[in-house]
This record gives sequence, structure tokens and C-alpha cells, in this order.
Amino acid sequence: MHAELTVAEPIEKILDDWDFFADTIVGKFTSFRPVGQNIYGIRRRAITRTEIVDPRKGAFGKFFELGPNGPVEGKFEPMRLHLTTAGTPHRVANSMGFWHINDMDELYLPLPSADGDPLGHFVVIMQTPTGREGESFVFYCQNCFTMLHEVYCPTGALGLPSIFRAEERAVREFNAEAAKRVCVECGHVNPFGYCWNTAKDTPEERDARAIW
Repeated sequence: MHAELTVAEPIEKILDDWDFFADTIVGKFTSFRPVGQNIYGIRRRAITRTEIVDPRKGAFGKFFELGPNGPVEGKFEPMRLHLTTAGTPHRVANSMGFWHINDMDELYLPLPSADGDPLGHFVVIMQTPTGREGESFVFYCQNCFTMLHEVYCPTGALGLPSIFRAEERAVREFNAEAAKRVCVECGHVNPFGYCWNTAKDTPEERDARAIW
């Protein structure tokens, strides 16, 4: 992250204070926060060898990336770095009611709970977008994966807070008209979308979160 790091105090004096996951620090990264050339997100999760549990949403939903032959199910594992390359549509079931496509690579690292701490840390890292770089919030037909709706966010130009406005706009636009959820290719009626933040759910979106 840094080629050189200097401190004014002797390292022995401050070493015990260098805890990136201390409660006073980690709370600043519960959503996303830019630091230098990177963007970090750190979520508190109960992480074991078999599952990842969100205290608010329950067990972590299945993780999918969309490939040439349809969705491919992946799995987040403790202490194992996962890379979603730029341009790959991806989503987490019951957490992201849309497919996310980023112009930047995304790194995920689940860190297990420490002794005596019921929660571990789920770390997300990507490079800060600049210029024309950005990301899309996309809805595909669940049956044939025809693209039904997309909202693109030029994050590099508008800044990080713009992604949350774009996400909500994409969900609201997709849900506003029943015709948008009907696939023009196969006629499949697709469920409502929903935002990452459960506080934004309407009753219909809360129901949709439970099924996909």
C-alpha cells in the first residue's frame, strides 16, 4: 500500500496501537472508504470453516459470477483470497438483488473470528476508480439471462458516494414497472430487485430478498 512509512515515535512505543481492526477504526469501513489509491470495506461477520453469517441478514447467501455458460457458484473461504476480475457480473444471494459489474478488480478476504470474539472480518478491496472508470447495476432474466435493465455509474468522475445513489436508482427503476421484469426473449416474470442495505427494503423487496 505504501512504499515508505515513517512515524515520529519509537516503533516499540506504538506497536500495540497498530490494530487495523480495532473497534474505533473498523467502524469507519463498515460501508466503503477510500484510502489513498484503494477503496476498503470491512464487515463484521461470524466466520467459520463452513459458513459466514451476517448478524442482520443471517447466513451468507451463495456467491455467483456470470460466465459465458450462465452463473457459476463460488464460495468464500476463511483466509483464502478471492478475486472477481473487472467486467465480471457478480452477486451475493439474499444480499445483492442485482448483478454488479465493476471496471475494477475486486478482492475478498474472510478473516475468522479471534479467540473470545464472536465476529470476524470480511474485507473487500478494490482500486479507486478514476476518470471514466465506473460500475453498473444490472438485472438479467433468471431464465435465459437476457439483460433487462442497467444503470451505469461513472464512479471515477462522481466519487464513491454516487454508487449508493445509482444502486437505489437501478432497483427503483426496475421495480417501478412490471413490464421491465418480464423478459422480452422468453417471457419469464422476474422477481423484484433490492438494495444491499436492508433498511431500504420495501415490503415487496424484503420478500424478494428471501428468495434470490
